Amino acid sequence: MGDHKAISINAPGRTQTYVFEAIPERFEQAQQQVRAFLEPVGCSMRTIFELDMVVEEVFINIASYAYSEHVGTVTLDLALDEADNMLYLTFRDTGVPYDPLKKESPDLSAPAEQRPIGGLGIFLVQKYSDVLSYEYADNENRLTIGKKLD
Repeated sequence: MGDHKAISINAPGRTQTYVFEAIPERFEQAQQQVRAFLEPVGCSMRTIFELDMVVEEVFINIASYAYSEHVGTVTLDLALDEADNMLYLTFRDTGVPYDPLKKESPDLSAPAEQRPIGGLGIFLVQKYSDVLSYEYADNENRLTIGKKLD
């Protein structure tokens, strides 16, 4: 995965943007939009499962922690690079600046009851992603995830 600097997406394929209310219950709508976006392309059930996990984890984290006293929005930009068969998901929010890629990976060798709570979700996002980048620009958190489609 290399470093986590912001990446430039020059996807010659399709793009779509969706805006959701940043409440945990909306993650399923985001998952449905990703699935609908990919329907014309087709990909394995394993890839769909992994993307569902990524969308749920990132969306719920934004909904739970980005906005303190008010409900904000989660913007999801989808871009399909048909030449490289790569899907890019960019999650954007105007909440508290936070780079989830700086969080240390959990110690999976320790027994579950001895591990601190949290951290497993971003670990799964990293595991299921081929490209990851974060930037804070124009008062937005921008987490971009690239996933090779199969």
